[in-house]
Amino acid sequence: MALLDPNANTPPYDRALSRALVRAGCRVELVTAPFLYEPQPRARDYRVRYAFFQLAAGSLGRRLGLDARPRLRRLLKAAEYPFDWAILLARLARYPPDGLHVQWTVDPRLDLPAWRRLRRRGVPIVYTVHNLLPHAARAGDAARFGRLYHAADRVIVHARRSASRLAERFGLPASRIAVAPHGALLEDQPALDRVAARRRLGLPPDLPLVLFAGLIEPYKGLGDLIAAFGGLVRSVPAARLVVAGRPNEPFEPYRATLAAQGLNDRVHLDLRYLPSADLAAYLCAADVVALPYRDATSSGLLTAAWRFGRPVVATDVGDLAELVADGESGLLVPPSNPPALAEALARALGNPALAARLGERGRRQSLTDQSWARAAERTVDVYREVVDEAGRWRRHSYTSAV
Repeated sequence: MALLDPNANTPPYDRALSRALVRAGCRVELVTAPFLYEPQPRARDYRVRYAFFQLAAGSLGRRLGLDARPRLRRLLKAAEYPFDWAILLARLARYPPDGLHVQWTVDPRLDLPAWRRLRRRGVPIVYTVHNLLPHAARAGDAARFGRLYHAADRVIVHARRSASRLAERFGLPASRIAVAPHGALLEDQPALDRVAARRRLGLPPDLPLVLFAGLIEPYKGLGDLIAAFGGLVRSVPAARLVVAGRPNEPFEPYRATLAAQGLNDRVHLDLRYLPSADLAAYLCAADVVALPYRDATSSGLLTAAWRFGRPVVATDVGDLAELVADGESGLLVPPSNPPALAEALARALGNPALAARLGERGRRQSLTDQSWARAAERTVDVYREVVDEAGRWRRHSYTSAV
Protein backbone atom coordinates (compact mmCIF):
# COMPACT_ATOMS: atom_id res chain seq x y z
CA MET A 1 0.00 0.00 0.00
CA ALA A 2 1.25 3.50 -0.85
CA LEU A 3 0.62 6.10 1.88
CA LEU A 4 0.51 9.64 0.45
CA ASP A 5 1.24 12.92 2.26
CA PRO A 6 2.53 15.19 -0.55
CA ASN A 7 3.17 18.23 1.62
CA ALA A 8 4.61 16.36 4.64
CA ASN A 9 1.84 17.92 6.72
CA THR A 10 2.01 15.34 9.50
CA PRO A 11 5.25 13.31 9.46
CA PRO A 12 4.85 11.95 13.03
CA TYR A 13 1.34 10.70 12.20
CA ASP A 14 2.39 9.28 8.81
CA ARG A 15 5.33 7.38 10.25
CA ALA A 16 3.50 6.08 13.30
CA LEU A 17 0.67 4.80 11.09
CA SER A 18 3.18 3.24 8.67
CA ARG A 19 4.87 1.37 11.54
CA ALA A 20 1.53 0.17 12.87
CA LEU A 21 0.41 -1.02 9.44
CA VAL A 22 3.65 -2.96 9.03
CA ARG A 23 3.09 -4.62 12.42
CA ALA A 24 -0.40 -5.52 11.16
CA GLY A 25 1.11 -7.29 8.14
CA CYS A 26 1.07 -4.58 5.43
CA ARG A 27 3.85 -3.60 3.08
CA VAL A 28 3.96 0.20 3.13
CA GLU A 29 5.68 2.88 1.08
CA LEU A 30 5.29 6.41 2.43
CA VAL A 31 5.23 8.87 -0.49
CA THR A 32 5.87 12.36 0.77
CA ALA A 33 8.15 15.42 0.69
CA PRO A 34 11.28 16.27 2.67
CA PHE A 35 10.38 17.81 6.03
CA LEU A 36 11.89 21.26 6.38
CA TYR A 37 11.80 21.65 10.16
CA GLU A 38 13.16 18.51 11.82
CA PRO A 39 15.11 15.39 10.75
CA GLN A 40 12.83 12.37 10.69
CA PRO A 41 13.73 9.00 12.21
CA ARG A 42 15.00 6.38 9.84
CA ALA A 43 12.30 4.13 8.41
CA ARG A 44 13.10 0.54 9.31
CA ASP A 45 10.20 -1.65 8.23
CA TYR A 46 8.66 0.52 5.50
CA ARG A 47 9.99 2.54 2.58
CA VAL A 48 9.96 6.32 2.19
CA ARG A 49 9.89 7.91 -1.26
CA TYR A 50 10.41 11.67 -1.55
CA ALA A 51 8.32 12.37 -4.63
CA PHE A 52 7.13 15.92 -3.94
CA PHE A 53 8.66 19.38 -3.41
CA GLN A 54 12.28 18.27 -3.48
CA LEU A 55 13.29 21.78 -4.55
CA ALA A 56 11.17 23.87 -2.17
CA ALA A 57 11.50 21.53 0.81
CA GLY A 58 14.92 20.08 0.04
CA SER A 59 18.45 21.42 0.04
CA LEU A 60 17.61 24.29 -2.33
CA GLY A 61 14.81 25.44 -0.03
CA ARG A 62 17.17 25.37 2.94
CA ARG A 63 19.87 27.30 1.07
CA LEU A 64 17.32 29.95 0.04
CA GLY A 65 15.94 30.15 3.57
CA LEU A 66 12.41 29.45 2.35
CA ASP A 67 11.20 28.71 5.87
CA ALA A 68 11.44 32.46 6.48
CA ARG A 69 10.17 33.39 2.98
CA PRO A 70 6.73 31.78 2.82
CA ARG A 71 5.52 33.61 -0.30
CA LEU A 72 8.50 32.50 -2.39
CA ARG A 73 8.17 28.98 -1.00
CA ARG A 74 4.49 28.83 -2.02
CA LEU A 75 5.32 30.00 -5.55
CA LEU A 76 8.03 27.38 -5.99
CA LYS A 77 5.79 24.64 -4.64
CA ALA A 78 2.95 25.66 -6.96
CA ALA A 79 5.33 25.34 -9.91
CA GLU A 80 6.65 21.95 -8.76
CA TYR A 81 3.41 20.21 -7.87
CA PRO A 82 2.03 19.34 -11.34
CA PHE A 83 5.39 17.93 -12.45
CA ASP A 84 5.73 15.90 -9.24
CA TRP A 85 2.31 14.33 -9.85
CA ALA A 86 3.15 13.57 -13.48
CA ILE A 87 6.35 11.77 -12.51
CA LEU A 88 4.62 9.85 -9.71
CA LEU A 89 1.76 8.78 -11.98
CA ALA A 90 4.23 7.46 -14.54
CA ARG A 91 5.97 5.44 -11.85
CA LEU A 92 2.71 4.10 -10.43
CA ALA A 93 1.70 3.03 -13.95
CA ARG A 94 4.83 0.87 -14.10
CA TYR A 95 4.63 -0.38 -10.50
CA PRO A 96 1.00 -0.09 -9.41
CA PRO A 97 0.42 -0.42 -5.65
CA ASP A 98 -2.46 -2.41 -4.18
CA GLY A 99 -3.99 0.94 -3.31
CA LEU A 100 -3.24 4.57 -2.53
CA HIS A 101 -4.05 5.87 0.96
CA VAL A 102 -4.11 9.67 0.84
CA GLN A 103 -3.56 11.53 4.11
CA TRP A 104 -3.60 15.11 2.82
CA THR A 105 -4.24 16.89 -0.45
CA VAL A 106 -2.49 20.01 -1.70
CA ASP A 107 -4.66 21.22 -4.57
CA PRO A 108 -7.97 19.41 -5.21
CA ARG A 109 -8.01 20.71 -8.79
CA LEU A 110 -4.86 18.68 -9.55
CA ASP A 111 -5.43 15.84 -7.11
CA LEU A 112 -8.86 14.89 -8.43
CA PRO A 113 -7.79 14.04 -12.01
CA ALA A 114 -4.78 12.14 -10.65
CA TRP A 115 -7.02 10.06 -8.40
CA ARG A 116 -9.43 9.36 -11.29
CA ARG A 117 -6.57 8.27 -13.51
CA LEU A 118 -5.33 5.84 -10.88
CA ARG A 119 -8.81 4.43 -10.29
CA ARG A 120 -9.24 3.84 -14.03
CA ARG A 121 -6.10 1.73 -13.81
CA GLY A 122 -7.62 -0.32 -11.00
CA VAL A 123 -5.79 1.36 -8.07
CA PRO A 124 -8.32 2.03 -5.29
CA ILE A 125 -8.15 5.30 -3.35
CA VAL A 126 -8.59 5.59 0.42
CA TYR A 127 -8.70 9.14 1.82
CA THR A 128 -8.31 10.02 5.49
CA VAL A 129 -10.20 13.23 6.23
CA HIS A 130 -8.32 14.94 9.06
CA ASN A 131 -10.31 18.15 8.50
CA LEU A 132 -13.66 18.20 6.72
CA LEU A 133 -12.61 21.50 5.12
CA PRO A 134 -9.38 23.51 5.39
CA HIS A 135 -9.29 25.78 8.41
CA ALA A 136 -8.70 28.73 6.10
CA ALA A 137 -11.37 27.61 3.64
CA ARG A 138 -11.82 29.62 0.46
CA ALA A 139 -14.91 30.13 -1.66
CA GLY A 140 -15.61 26.93 -3.54
CA ASP A 141 -13.66 24.65 -1.20
CA ALA A 142 -16.79 22.80 -0.09
CA ALA A 143 -17.54 21.82 -3.69
CA ARG A 144 -13.91 21.00 -4.48
CA PHE A 145 -13.43 18.78 -1.44
CA GLY A 146 -16.86 17.24 -1.88
CA ARG A 147 -15.77 16.01 -5.31
CA LEU A 148 -12.65 14.48 -3.75
CA TYR A 149 -14.72 12.66 -1.12
CA HIS A 150 -16.96 11.17 -3.79
CA ALA A 151 -13.96 10.21 -5.93
CA ALA A 152 -12.45 8.02 -3.19
CA ASP A 153 -13.36 4.35 -2.79
CA ARG A 154 -13.40 4.82 0.99
CA VAL A 155 -13.09 7.81 3.31
CA ILE A 156 -11.65 7.35 6.80
CA VAL A 157 -12.43 9.69 9.70
CA HIS A 158 -11.34 9.52 13.34
CA ALA A 159 -14.72 9.51 15.09
CA ARG A 160 -18.39 8.81 14.48
CA ARG A 161 -19.25 12.48 14.77
CA SER A 162 -17.14 13.30 11.71
CA ALA A 163 -18.67 10.36 9.86
CA SER A 164 -22.13 11.80 10.45
CA ARG A 165 -21.10 15.30 9.38
CA LEU A 166 -19.45 13.93 6.24
CA ALA A 167 -22.58 12.03 5.26
CA GLU A 168 -24.95 14.91 6.06
CA ARG A 169 -22.98 17.77 4.50
CA PHE A 170 -21.53 16.04 1.44
CA GLY A 171 -24.07 13.29 0.81
CA LEU A 172 -21.48 10.53 1.02
CA PRO A 173 -23.03 7.05 1.49
CA ALA A 174 -22.40 5.62 4.95
CA SER A 175 -21.09 2.43 3.33
CA ARG A 176 -18.11 4.39 1.99
CA ILE A 177 -17.17 5.98 5.34
CA ALA A 178 -15.03 4.14 7.89
CA VAL A 179 -13.93 5.19 11.39
CA ALA A 180 -10.36 4.49 12.48
CA PRO A 181 -8.88 6.11 15.61
CA HIS A 182 -6.09 8.68 15.66
CA GLY A 183 -3.25 6.95 17.48
CA ALA A 184 -1.20 8.65 20.17
CA LEU A 185 1.59 10.79 18.74
CA LEU A 186 5.12 10.90 20.18
CA GLU A 187 5.07 7.18 20.97
CA ASP A 188 8.82 7.01 20.35
CA GLN A 189 9.60 9.78 22.87
CA PRO A 190 10.47 8.79 26.45
CA ALA A 191 8.29 10.07 29.27
CA LEU A 192 10.10 12.49 31.58
CA ASP A 193 9.13 13.12 35.15
CA ARG A 194 7.64 16.54 35.78
CA VAL A 195 10.74 17.97 37.52
CA ALA A 196 13.18 16.75 34.87
CA ALA A 197 10.99 18.08 32.06
CA ARG A 198 10.76 21.51 33.69
CA ARG A 199 14.49 21.62 34.35
CA ARG A 200 15.20 20.84 30.71
CA LEU A 201 12.87 23.63 29.50
CA GLY A 202 13.80 26.22 32.12
CA LEU A 203 10.30 26.27 33.63
CA PRO A 204 9.50 26.95 37.30
CA PRO A 205 9.75 23.66 39.20
CA ASP A 206 6.77 23.97 41.51
CA LEU A 207 4.17 26.33 39.99
CA PRO A 208 0.95 25.07 38.33
CA LEU A 209 1.39 25.19 34.55
CA VAL A 210 -1.26 25.37 31.82
CA LEU A 211 0.09 24.37 28.41
CA PHE A 212 -0.99 25.51 24.95
CA ALA A 213 1.23 23.75 22.38
CA GLY A 214 1.54 23.24 18.65
CA LEU A 215 1.20 25.49 15.63
CA ILE A 216 -0.62 28.70 16.54
CA GLU A 217 -3.55 29.31 14.19
CA PRO A 218 -6.79 31.30 14.54
CA TYR A 219 -9.08 28.26 14.90
CA LYS A 220 -7.17 27.02 17.95
CA GLY A 221 -8.55 29.76 20.20
CA LEU A 222 -5.40 31.07 21.88
CA GLY A 223 -7.14 34.42 22.37
CA ASP A 224 -9.91 32.69 24.34
CA LEU A 225 -7.30 30.93 26.48
CA ILE A 226 -5.49 34.21 27.24
CA ALA A 227 -8.80 35.77 28.27
CA ALA A 228 -9.55 32.72 30.43
CA PHE A 229 -6.10 32.84 31.98
CA GLY A 230 -6.71 36.42 33.09
CA GLY A 231 -9.65 35.08 35.10
CA LEU A 232 -7.81 31.96 36.24
CA VAL A 233 -5.06 33.86 38.06
CA ARG A 234 -7.65 35.47 40.28
CA SER A 235 -8.55 32.04 41.69
CA VAL A 236 -5.14 30.35 41.21
CA PRO A 237 -2.63 33.22 41.64
CA ALA A 238 0.42 30.98 41.22
CA ALA A 239 -0.71 29.64 37.81
CA ARG A 240 1.50 30.15 34.79
CA LEU A 241 0.63 29.84 31.10
CA VAL A 242 3.04 28.20 28.65
CA VAL A 243 2.55 28.93 24.94
CA ALA A 244 4.86 26.72 22.89
CA GLY A 245 4.71 26.53 19.11
CA ARG A 246 5.30 28.42 15.90
CA PRO A 247 2.73 31.11 14.98
CA ASN A 248 1.02 30.70 11.63
CA GLU A 249 -0.71 34.03 12.23
CA PRO A 250 0.46 37.43 13.52
CA PHE A 251 1.39 37.07 17.19
CA GLU A 252 1.60 40.75 18.10
CA PRO A 253 -2.13 41.04 18.99
CA TYR A 254 -1.63 38.27 21.55
CA ARG A 255 1.38 40.08 23.00
CA ALA A 256 -0.69 43.25 23.28
CA THR A 257 -3.49 41.43 25.09
CA LEU A 258 -1.04 39.83 27.54
CA ALA A 259 0.50 43.22 28.26
CA ALA A 260 -2.87 44.94 28.63
CA GLN A 261 -3.95 42.35 31.19
CA GLY A 262 -0.65 42.54 33.07
CA LEU A 263 0.14 38.89 32.39
CA ASN A 264 3.60 39.15 30.82
CA ASP A 265 5.40 37.89 33.93
CA ARG A 266 3.02 34.93 34.19
CA VAL A 267 3.50 33.61 30.65
CA HIS A 268 6.33 31.58 29.13
CA LEU A 269 6.57 31.94 25.32
CA ASP A 270 8.52 29.55 23.08
CA LEU A 271 7.50 30.64 19.58
CA ARG A 272 9.30 28.18 17.34
CA TYR A 273 8.56 24.93 15.60
CA LEU A 274 8.88 22.37 18.37
CA PRO A 275 10.98 19.29 17.65
CA SER A 276 9.26 16.13 18.85
CA ALA A 277 11.54 15.78 21.89
CA ASP A 278 10.77 19.33 23.05
CA LEU A 279 7.02 18.92 22.54
CA ALA A 280 7.14 15.73 24.59
CA ALA A 281 9.05 17.58 27.33
CA TYR A 282 6.46 20.37 27.43
CA LEU A 283 3.66 17.83 27.75
CA CYS A 284 5.49 16.06 30.58
CA ALA A 285 6.06 19.40 32.33
CA ALA A 286 2.42 20.53 32.19
CA ASP A 287 -0.19 20.16 34.91
CA VAL A 288 -3.03 20.55 32.41
CA VAL A 289 -3.14 20.81 28.60
CA ALA A 290 -5.60 23.30 27.13
CA LEU A 291 -7.31 22.69 23.78
CA PRO A 292 -9.50 25.81 23.47
CA TYR A 293 -10.36 25.24 19.80
CA ARG A 294 -13.08 27.36 18.26
CA ASP A 295 -13.57 24.79 15.51
CA ALA A 296 -11.84 21.50 14.79
CA THR A 297 -12.34 18.06 13.34
CA SER A 298 -9.75 16.18 15.40
CA SER A 299 -6.54 16.91 17.32
CA GLY A 300 -3.22 15.10 17.38
CA LEU A 301 -2.26 17.05 20.49
CA LEU A 302 -5.12 15.41 22.40
CA THR A 303 -3.72 11.91 21.92
CA ALA A 304 -0.17 13.16 22.55
CA ALA A 305 -1.26 14.61 25.91
CA TRP A 306 -2.99 11.34 26.76
CA ARG A 307 0.12 9.36 25.80
CA PHE A 308 1.92 11.11 28.70
CA GLY A 309 -1.04 10.87 31.07
CA ARG A 310 -1.78 14.59 31.10
CA PRO A 311 -5.29 15.89 31.89
CA VAL A 312 -6.89 17.96 29.14
CA VAL A 313 -9.44 20.75 29.13
CA ALA A 314 -11.00 20.91 25.66
CA THR A 315 -13.85 22.65 23.93
CA ASP A 316 -16.95 20.80 22.83
CA VAL A 317 -16.18 20.90 19.09
CA GLY A 318 -15.75 18.30 16.37
CA ASP A 319 -14.45 14.90 17.41
CA LEU A 320 -13.18 16.24 20.74
CA ALA A 321 -16.70 16.12 22.13
CA GLU A 322 -16.90 12.42 21.29
CA LEU A 323 -13.40 11.37 22.32
CA VAL A 324 -13.18 13.29 25.60
CA ALA A 325 -15.60 11.90 28.16
CA ASP A 326 -16.38 14.95 30.33
CA GLY A 327 -15.24 14.34 33.90
CA GLU A 328 -13.68 10.99 32.98
CA SER A 329 -10.89 11.45 30.40
CA GLY A 330 -10.89 15.26 30.41
CA LEU A 331 -13.06 18.31 30.96
CA LEU A 332 -15.23 19.80 28.21
CA VAL A 333 -16.37 23.42 27.94
CA PRO A 334 -18.30 25.37 25.28
CA PRO A 335 -16.13 27.00 22.59
CA SER A 336 -15.35 30.72 22.77
CA ASN A 337 -16.38 30.85 26.44
CA PRO A 338 -13.40 32.13 28.50
CA PRO A 339 -15.25 32.11 31.87
CA ALA A 340 -16.18 28.42 31.46
CA LEU A 341 -12.64 27.63 30.30
CA ALA A 342 -11.14 29.44 33.31
CA GLU A 343 -13.46 27.55 35.68
CA ALA A 344 -12.49 24.16 34.19
CA LEU A 345 -8.77 24.97 34.33
CA ALA A 346 -9.12 26.05 37.96
CA ARG A 347 -10.97 22.81 38.71
CA ALA A 348 -8.17 20.69 37.22
CA LEU A 349 -5.38 22.68 38.90
CA GLY A 350 -7.14 22.81 42.25
CA ASN A 351 -7.90 19.09 42.50
CA PRO A 352 -4.74 16.98 41.98
CA ALA A 353 -6.67 13.74 42.50
CA LEU A 354 -9.12 14.67 39.73
CA ALA A 355 -6.28 15.72 37.42
CA ALA A 356 -4.45 12.43 38.02
CA ARG A 357 -7.62 10.44 37.38
CA LEU A 358 -8.35 12.31 34.13
CA GLY A 359 -4.78 11.86 32.92
CA GLU A 360 -4.69 8.16 33.74
CA ARG A 361 -8.00 7.50 32.01
CA GLY A 362 -6.70 9.34 28.93
CA ARG A 363 -3.47 7.32 29.04
CA ARG A 364 -5.40 4.05 29.15
CA GLN A 365 -7.57 5.24 26.27
CA SER A 366 -4.44 5.96 24.20
CA LEU A 367 -3.39 2.33 24.75
CA THR A 368 -6.78 0.80 23.93
CA ASP A 369 -9.54 2.52 21.95
CA GLN A 370 -7.15 5.16 20.52
CA SER A 371 -4.13 2.90 20.06
CA TRP A 372 -2.14 2.57 16.85
CA ALA A 373 -2.86 -1.16 16.90
CA ARG A 374 -6.60 -0.41 16.79
CA ALA A 375 -6.05 2.22 14.08
CA ALA A 376 -4.05 -0.21 11.95
CA GLU A 377 -6.57 -3.01 12.46
CA ARG A 378 -9.44 -0.87 11.22
CA THR A 379 -7.39 0.59 8.38
CA VAL A 380 -6.34 -2.85 7.17
CA ASP A 381 -10.01 -3.85 7.12
CA VAL A 382 -10.66 -0.91 4.79
CA TYR A 383 -7.72 -1.89 2.57
CA ARG A 384 -9.06 -5.42 2.23
CA GLU A 385 -12.49 -4.13 1.24
CA VAL A 386 -11.28 -1.75 -1.47
CA VAL A 387 -8.65 -4.12 -2.87
CA ASP A 388 -11.23 -6.89 -3.09
CA GLU A 389 -13.68 -4.56 -4.84
CA ALA A 390 -10.98 -3.37 -7.24
CA GLY A 391 -10.09 -6.98 -8.01
CA ARG A 392 -13.70 -7.80 -8.83
CA TRP A 393 -13.90 -4.65 -10.99
CA ARG A 394 -10.75 -5.62 -12.91
CA ARG A 395 -11.99 -9.18 -13.46
CA HIS A 396 -15.38 -7.88 -14.63
CA SER A 397 -13.74 -5.36 -16.99
CA TYR A 398 -11.52 -8.06 -18.48
CA THR A 399 -14.46 -10.44 -18.98
CA SER A 400 -16.51 -7.70 -20.61
CA ALA A 401 -13.65 -6.82 -22.95
CA VAL A 402 -13.32 -10.44 -24.02
